[in-house]
Amino acid sequence: MPAPARKAPPARPPRPLPAALAALAVLVAFPALAAGCAAAPSPAAAPATAPPAIPEPPVLTQVADRSLPVEAYLLSGAQYRQLSTAEDVLVSRCMQDFGLPYERPPAPDAEPPGQTAHRYDPVDPRVAAVHGYHPADPHTGAKPAEPSISPDAAAVLGAGTAGGPGTPAAPRSYRGRPVPPGGCLGQAHARLTSHGGTGRDPDLVVGINFGGYQQSTTDPRVKDVFQKWSACMKARGFSYATPTDAAKDTRWKSAPEPTPEELATATADVACKTAVNVVGVWFTVESAYETQAIQQKLPELTRIKQDNDAMLATAASVAAANP
Repeated sequence: MPAPARKAPPARPPRPLPAALAALAVLVAFPALAAGCAAAPSPAAAPATAPPAIPEPPVLTQVADRSLPVEAYLLSGAQYRQLSTAEDVLVSRCMQDFGLPYERPPAPDAEPPGQTAHRYDPVDPRVAAVHGYHPADPHTGAKPAEPSISPDAAAVLGAGTAGGPGTPAAPRSYRGRPVPPGGCLGQAHARLTSHGGTGRDPDLVVGINFGGYQQSTTDPRVKDVFQKWSACMKARGFSYATPTDAAKDTRWKSAPEPTPEELATATADVACKTAVNVVGVWFTVESAYETQAIQQKLPELTRIKQDNDAMLATAASVAAANP
């Protein structure tokens, strides 16, 4: 489905619901947000505005238990799973109508974390001391292997809305029975989105999610706390201008396991974030930019939320009919 924004993105066709669950995990997997911001839609097209006012930042060492304003308009990991489960029910019914077996794809091992879970990582001294800048669990959110499927079943299953150039089209009929457009996947997607929603997060919401992050990194208040963090790191023997620079140090990526130097750097990183309240300031400023963007696009976002609510209600009705 969605996919955590930056340049106004081209129109993208909705993807099938199960694929979206894996995409969400990729977006929030550490350190994807900090390292991947250059690849997603940017707020460049948005009108320039003055830095938003903020309240006194709270002292925070982590924000996994907090939500960003834009999350009211994003589908959560649990909601993606709800949609994926409903889709599986509908696909299974459709395939049975054709007399074809359908094995439900296995669910990911773990629920994708929320938007804030790894946004400013590392923030936990215990994790930093053991994993450094490497993911604590590199397999979290990984997409399980798809079950094998016969050619006939694959043809009737179809590609849903993911089809593009080179994607085989579902047959028009199978043993004299009409195959729905996009196959059984296409029919399931059409049912779930029949009253609203697209099965993925719209570009507008994704853009606010990443745009707020990008804007926050250039905000004077965040730059000031980064300078304090940098001075703290320098006093400990590490030279980085920003926490993102430390996390993206190419030495860490090239090593399969955390090196002693990486562990020492990450440990100092967390200690300095705590010492100058990087997380509290950064989260507060980013939230303010998101709130500002939401106010500018409130009518569109209200419609998006209404559409998502309708889509989730449809998914719930499917589940209720299949206890």
